[in-house]
Amino acid sequence: MFEKNHYVPILKWKKGEQGAIEELDPDIKNGLTPLIEVPPIDWDYENEQPKRTIDEHLEGIINSFKRTLGTERMLYLDMLWIDPAERMVDGTHPLSHISDNARSQGVKIVPVTGTDRDPDYQREVKNALINDRLGLCFRLTENDFEDLNKNIDELLRYFNTSPDNIDLLIDYKYVDPKDRTRTYLFLNGLLNNIPDILAWRNLILTATAIPEDLSGLGTNQVTKIERSEWVIWNKIVSNSSNLRRIPLFGDYGIANPQPFEGDPRIIQPSANIRYTSGDSFIIFKGTNLKRNGYSQYHKLARKVVEHKEFKGENYSAGDKYIKEVSERLTNPGNLTSWREAGTSHHLTITVNDLASLTYSSVSF
Repeated sequence: MFEKNHYVPILKWKKGEQGAIEELDPDIKNGLTPLIEVPPIDWDYENEQPKRTIDEHLEGIINSFKRTLGTERMLYLDMLWIDPAERMVDGTHPLSHISDNARSQGVKIVPVTGTDRDPDYQREVKNALINDRLGLCFRLTENDFEDLNKNIDELLRYFNTSPDNIDLLIDYKYVDPKDRTRTYLFLNGLLNNIPDILAWRNLILTATAIPEDLSGLGTNQVTKIERSEWVIWNKIVSNSSNLRRIPLFGDYGIANPQPFEGDPRIIQPSANIRYTSGDSFIIFKGTNLKRNGYSQYHKLARKVVEHKEFKGENYSAGDKYIKEVSERLTNPGNLTSWREAGTSHHLTITVNDLASLTYSSVSF
């Protein structure tokens, strides 16, 4: 069982997120356990086919786990974005391929599953449970909430296990800030209706207020988006007298739950820096990157450094990079660089803020 202030970020395993985890201060890294989503295979729009085979897509993934997290820490792994029909060139299921390689290299993987996974995936999850004895993570989403008890019972029966071997993750996904109060009331009621609530190895609540894209925000502006998932979780903690157990906090870092999909020949991304502070995501948005280039990040970084919420260059690797770009000591980077910087800062501030909270005497 994790400590009550442990953090579970859901991260799509791209280079930006990998770099952010790798460069975290060891104390910050110890305060979190990521749920890693293997991203979907990129699509080649010109040739109307996947850019890579599944073997190419998964090449080096175990090494990336070892490099960023080592072999002492465990991680959650979810392959929900991989086509159920995909098989390695030797016919092996992708989850089996990863599990076997992780086991041989000492990487501790807890597979993630839910009620919507195909039979072959579930069979491989069961195999991993038997072979690794690291337990499982049940990830329940909105479609599961209406008949929560039935859905949980069916998963427990299929995997022939008990709640004390399971991390139960309630994933609300996107929270629109304008629906924050209604969402709080719903989730508070849902938590009170989880069966055997004290028996689960860990209970985790995840969500995010980051929208799918930032097109609704003005260019050359600084905009705040309420960090509703954090506000809701804190309200649950502060009003915990009616709860038998408070869930651990989780979110999606600085990303939306949906993976990015779009023809790069058509989309028009704008420069932006996402900077987390307390109850808000502060978005420093520039202009169209294809027309105006990445050099505008020097100016955006300067705006971050001059903002009252900037934590200083020594706060995280991401903050250090922001400061260096603001002073033109390094190049302005690319979208991956800024996903890494923003994620580095976000993970650091979230672990620190969780560590500073005080809690009432309820069960975790």
